[in-house]
Amino acid sequence: MRPNRRAVVGMLAASAPTLILSSAVQSRDVVSVAASLDRLTILRPAPLLPSIRLFGLDGKSVDLASLAGSPIILNFWASWCAPCRIELPILDRLQETFRGQGLRILAVSQDRGGRSIVERYVRTLKLRSVSLFWDPNGYVAHSDIENARNAPFALYGMPISYCVTRSGRVVGYLAGSTDWTADFAAELVRYLRVS
Repeated sequence: MRPNRRAVVGMLAASAPTLILSSAVQSRDVVSVAASLDRLTILRPAPLLPSIRLFGLDGKSVDLASLAGSPIILNFWASWCAPCRIELPILDRLQETFRGQGLRILAVSQDRGGRSIVERYVRTLKLRSVSLFWDPNGYVAHSDIENARNAPFALYGMPISYCVTRSGRVVGYLAGSTDWTADFAAELVRYLRVS
């Protein structure tokens, strides 16, 4: 038997005061997206996209906050993560599908080995459309409780995708592998575009 959603939401809200999964959030759109997805965790208050450098596999870097103005799916992955191997090519196709609508999919590797490991993995998967970055020192994302480097994104699972609205608000995240071919993807992208 599936647990009552309200009961689960109540327990989660009580254990994590900054995360609230309820119908009381301001936007009915994000709630309907969350309801269709079950695993979308809504962040309240929705923080602004932080100003932090993302280092591309091409050697260039970009300030993450400078990308506000476009809807963003910020995906964290690693070469050792089996579900990432399935999800990354799907995200690559999703980027291709929604490119004309301004969507940006940023895939950030959490591999701590050399850049050549990440580059070889990306070549194997034949990724062409997503923007690829590398966080070898944990300055962008963290999985430790201490968060010694003060990384702005928590890794609650792998892979994990943070959803950012066009206005630069990080509205929620999806922990674990996600079926980006499902109908919710178009609804989520539409929400991120208009918010």
